[in-house]
This record gives sequence, C-alpha cells and structure tokens, in this order.
Amino acid sequence: MKKIMFRMIPLLLVGTLFGNCIYTELRSPGLAANMTQYIMNSDDYQIIGPVETQGEYVSWFLLVLTGETGYSDLLKQAREKGGDDIINYRFELRQKSILLIVWNRVIWNASALAIKYKDKIKK
Repeated sequence: MKKIMFRMIPLLLVGTLFGNCIYTELRSPGLAANMTQYIMNSDDYQIIGPVETQGEYVSWFLLVLTGETGYSDLLKQAREKGGDDIINYRFELRQKSILLIVWNRVIWNASALAIKYKDKIKK
C-alpha cells in the first residue's frame, strides 16, 4: 500500500501543477499605446470615421509564425477612406494554446478612428 501511495503522490503533484498548462483559452483587451507626441485640438484634424479589422496569428513551438499585423491594416483602411492617420486604436485578443509553447493561436479584433489632418498641420 505504501508503494502505491509513493507512486501516486508524484503523479498527483505533476497533474496539479501542469494540468492548467495543457490547454488554455484567454480573452483580454490588448495593450493600447495611447501616447501623443504633440498636442492636437479639434481644429487640427477632421474625423473621417471608424475603421475595424480582425485577424489571427498562429505559432508552432515559437518558431513558425503565421498571421498579419493589425495596425497596418487599420492604417490602410483609413487611407482608403481618405484619411491620413488613426487615433484611439484598441485591440481585443482571444488566445488559445497547448502547453504554452507547442501551439498558440491568437485571434484579434482591432478598431480605431480614421482622421484627416487639416492643411495647417501638414505644413
């Protein structure tokens, strides 16, 4: 009986420690860099409207990465609408992983406001 208990204790400890690491699913807001390099007021730009995009990236063993970047997609959409830049961008992330490094999949939604600078700022 003692031999069985001594064999079961390490298995229970390993199962307890690594049980939550096998498969995880997490949803959280992404980091937002709301840093302004200069002060603007509403006379400096015109709001064109909201832009939104979504995508995903996947990594295998932290070596093979596939996916795209959200900031450049938002900026591309803003320029297609006639805007010059984006402000107030936000990212929402949903992450799924297996053993933290074996497989990671992040699905993200991004949104921002497209703006057009007025002539006095462009100079």
